[in-house]
Amino acid sequence: MKLKDGMLLYHGSYTAMEKIDLGLCRQGKDFGKGFYLTSNPLQARSFIKSSLNKAINLGLAPLSQNYGYVSSFEYHTPVSPMGIYEFKSADKEWLWFISQNRKRRLAQILIPFISEDVFKAEIIIGKIANDTTNPVITAYLNGLYGDVASERAVKTAIEQLMPDHLDDQFSFLTDKSKDCLVFREARKYVV
Repeated sequence: MKLKDGMLLYHGSYTAMEKIDLGLCRQGKDFGKGFYLTSNPLQARSFIKSSLNKAINLGLAPLSQNYGYVSSFEYHTPVSPMGIYEFKSADKEWLWFISQNRKRRLAQILIPFISEDVFKAEIIIGKIANDTTNPVITAYLNGLYGDVASERAVKTAIEQLMPDHLDDQFSFLTDKSKDCLVFREARKYVV
């Protein structure tokens, strides 16, 4: 999942994303508030429908809209050093980090167990949790799978999140990191 200079990344949304505005990004995502992309254009396309539904519910898109866009960006290695953190697999640290981003109040006890490097990162790379993320993490943090530090509870929660069913996500968290992305095109798709 490493970032490489010239690599194309894709973002699926109800609207074309020629200009990235981190101020419009929402809290409570897997890796925090940031701009999310994937290396798989088909995966990005699959996110259009949920983005469109959210936009319609928030009044950002008309009820009649039945299309969205996959915007592509070319990544360029930054000139100055930048913190990039990669979760190599969907392991307990991945689960703990997602938990504290999704359910910060419930997950406070996990923060000391997470590498400090991930909190300093401007770009975070890793697996995507599925659409049942919030209920699974709530159940996990409330001890429904056992003690949150136990291997059994971690394994059960990760299995429920099915991270191996989707490819990857790249979260650009700062202005400096988003400046590494150059817009290439936006393709319209009917959903």
